[in-house]
Amino acid sequence: MDTLDCSCRGPLLLHEANMAKFPEEPASTSQPACSTPQQSQPWTEVVARRQRGVLRKFSPPPFNLSNRYSVLADSNVADPAHTIPLPPQHRSAEQSRPTAPPPKPPAPRRVARERPRHPPSSTRPVAVLVGSSMVRHVTLPRSETWCLPGARVEDVQTRVPEVVEQHPTASTIVVHVGSNDIRLQQSEKLKSDFTSLIQTILATGKKCIVSGPIPSVCFSDMQFSRVRQLHAWLVGHCSRERVPFVDNFGSFWRRRSLFARDGRHLNRAGASLLASNLELALEAHHTPR
Repeated sequence: MDTLDCSCRGPLLLHEANMAKFPEEPASTSQPACSTPQQSQPWTEVVARRQRGVLRKFSPPPFNLSNRYSVLADSNVADPAHTIPLPPQHRSAEQSRPTAPPPKPPAPRRVARERPRHPPSSTRPVAVLVGSSMVRHVTLPRSETWCLPGARVEDVQTRVPEVVEQHPTASTIVVHVGSNDIRLQQSEKLKSDFTSLIQTILATGKKCIVSGPIPSVCFSDMQFSRVRQLHAWLVGHCSRERVPFVDNFGSFWRRRSLFARDGRHLNRAGASLLASNLELALEAHHTPR
């Protein structure tokens, strides 16, 4: 056993003797293989600094700090000295808004009378026709025509006292108006205005004849419906008030040849037909004075 042990340790001792001749190499760090030589990267040192806090003005809250409890206060009335006023940013829009002066009432409408295109048929007319531009070319025997372009029912009502003053010999006032009111789409107001107009004329001691609305060929379906409703209402209202009513609906319905190019106003033929309808009504209800 001793002989075998010596034979095995011989090569091992020889190897250790050879290794002692060479110094121990330091451990090499593993670096990645790269064909490009490494270059030092430029580094920049960033120092984060804190900004100094900005002092903000503190606005008091919009609260009333007065005592509301009678147990803890001497009186129930809050002391105005302890009441903090509201800053502008907390005030309501109504408090910060300056008070505007009250609006002025709208000025009354004044529709100018169009100069008569034809001289009056008589210096002492027995009737006066007052209406919108639809009566521009309408002439009646022994009558005076007042054409008020763009007039509404309330406009004719305001001109009634002037008509009566300038024509004291006239015993009848014929009104043809309402086409310009149809566009406003206020049926109830239109009925009320017609009622006031008829009462105003009758209050002067004159007779009143209402000329019914004319269905224009350029009216839309809604406007035609309103004209038809106004026509039906005027028939019943004039019958209750015992006021003569001239039915123009059937005479002008779908008759394009009676209207001008705009489809709203009457041409010479249409004005002649309207004059014939009004003349028949005057002859039937006129009483000589």
